[in-house]
Amino acid sequence: MNKGGVIQLENEPRRDAAPPDVDNLIPLSRAALLERWLLHHLDALALAVVAIGFIFRIFAATRNYLNPDEALHYLLLNQSSAYLAYKASLTNAHPPLIYMVLYYWHFLGRSELMLRLPSVIAGTAFCWMFYKWMGVAFGRAASWIGLILVTFSPAMVTLSAEVRAYALLLFCMAGALYFLSSAFQNKSVLQMWCFSVFLNFAILSHYSAVFFTVALGVYSLARMAELRLPRKVVVAWACGQAGALAIYGFLYVTHVSKVKTSIAAWSGPFDSSFFHQDTISLFTFTWGNTLNIFLFLFGQRLVAYSMLLLFVAGAAFLFTRDLLSRQQNSQLSRMGILLLFPFITVWGASIAGIYPYVGSRHTAFLAPFAVAAASYLLATASHNKIWAGLLLAVSLMTLSNLGKKSVEPNVSDGDNNPAVMTSAVSYMKQSIPQGDIILVDYQSSLPMTYYFCGPKQIIPIETFQGDYFEFSCNGYSVISLHIWKLIPEGFRPQFEKMARSHNLKPGTRVWIYQTGWGVDLGTELANHAADFRCLAPKRFGGGVTITPFIVGPDYLPESPLGSC
Repeated sequence: MNKGGVIQLENEPRRDAAPPDVDNLIPLSRAALLERWLLHHLDALALAVVAIGFIFRIFAATRNYLNPDEALHYLLLNQSSAYLAYKASLTNAHPPLIYMVLYYWHFLGRSELMLRLPSVIAGTAFCWMFYKWMGVAFGRAASWIGLILVTFSPAMVTLSAEVRAYALLLFCMAGALYFLSSAFQNKSVLQMWCFSVFLNFAILSHYSAVFFTVALGVYSLARMAELRLPRKVVVAWACGQAGALAIYGFLYVTHVSKVKTSIAAWSGPFDSSFFHQDTISLFTFTWGNTLNIFLFLFGQRLVAYSMLLLFVAGAAFLFTRDLLSRQQNSQLSRMGILLLFPFITVWGASIAGIYPYVGSRHTAFLAPFAVAAASYLLATASHNKIWAGLLLAVSLMTLSNLGKKSVEPNVSDGDNNPAVMTSAVSYMKQSIPQGDIILVDYQSSLPMTYYFCGPKQIIPIETFQGDYFEFSCNGYSVISLHIWKLIPEGFRPQFEKMARSHNLKPGTRVWIYQTGWGVDLGTELANHAADFRCLAPKRFGGGVTITPFIVGPDYLPESPLGSC
């Protein structure tokens, strides 16, 4: 008996005791159990996903021979010293960081896979760093959705398996985003300095990073205006911005101001990627080219439409919420600026005729922002349940990879297996007598230096100057015309000018080797020109063609078999 005369049974629960744990009394559903398990193993599972993404990228890196751009990168870095490699890189339209990385890396190996391995590593690390940024900025559910999307996006896998700077750029961008968000959250000077380091590496990776830099600057100013950051953190940010400005000044003086006259100036047809008010409305241009960006990133049309709508809705929601709400959110505040501004800046640059707004690798830097906004909306729609968001993301990427592979504008989609190029090179060495002339266009000359001459042969960059580029390898004379691609229009006068300038005698056999992007010259001539109907181009996999010609009495090209 207790106080007040109330009898308490020995096994009766006390009325003043704490209520029982309902979660432990009510059996959890399978979905709840899965959610709890995922919450306890997030990082371990994320590492497993990243490891699978690494395998995807390794597989992609072994499937294709080097395209002309990749071969150009190797041609530039394959010099006798780091200084000469840097000097050679100044002839190309990219900052020097990727060439310096590859210069020291190529001493470990010169195969396609070894040359692509830095991109594979950077592309894989980008997935992990992007996941960490999404976790800080948007929460765990959104970070998991974003991880699946960037790990298995067809474009992200492809760009991570090429001798190009895009994977390195994306990794540096993700690092900058993560450390900037962490610096704002923790008010950390060290993390702000880390942000500046990654930002500067992004600037040195690719010139498209300028749009990222501008967007990040506007976002940072908006965030710092509402946060009470310690003076040391603000000073660290300002010093980092000053360093970025100094790097841009250095790049302009040493490179950008001179690159317009180099052999690497763009010649690709990107006319439709710039706005022309006399031929198309601004709305049609914006919608069509924005959709093309998402088609490039995700391949399958239904997925691309879905991701575009999710991006627009997610970014617009965040942007509008910031305008209407006075409440500050430590992480999501001003996020609409960060997600929309990169698209706005490159869109504006295309209207000004400065940079293409196109669905290709040139706008790959938009991928983190497109995926972040879409992931945030998907996570919100699934009530931030990790298992639900994971299911949605896996479904989207399954459709994306089962659909037709995305192909950039003016890029043919053929059989580019390395064995195809090996067969072509073997045929050339067996069928073309030493001393005969091999004629190539500029894009074909680049893979030729790697595959036909061999990756160990150093070709000085000074070789690629003037109307013709001439070099010798393995006892063969190679003449490259200073045009990107040989096409039927203009071929005859170009051939005649080359034959006369090199004093070729009538009857001399000239072999045209073509690879790269677009339909080959031999096939087009045989299909459309009566005097070349008997032309017999030797094709390898649809991407390599070797076509024999002879110099006619008037120095014009003729078919060795005559006309049919």
